[in-house]
Amino acid sequence: MGVQLNIKDERTVRLARELADATGRSVTETIREALEREHRELTALREERLRRMKAAVEEFQQYLPPEWKGKTSTQILREFREEDGSGT
Repeated sequence: MGVQLNIKDERTVRLARELADATGRSVTETIREALEREHRELTALREERLRRMKAAVEEFQQYLPPEWKGKTSTQILREFREEDGSGT
């Protein structure tokens, strides 16, 4: 027995059948291709967001004082506390 997926939503079944009929593919092929397309789009969106975040971080880092480069935020905050006498 093969793997099965039971879709109980009539609209979803109708759309899958209509698209399968329109493309000449089986319902299984139609659903698989739609899922693969959605997965590709989601992956591309995530990669683009990550690229934009990395670019923003790189731009932000350009404005950091030289003495902060290579340090974590914890290290920087610790230095501030030590400078103003509030301890570690």
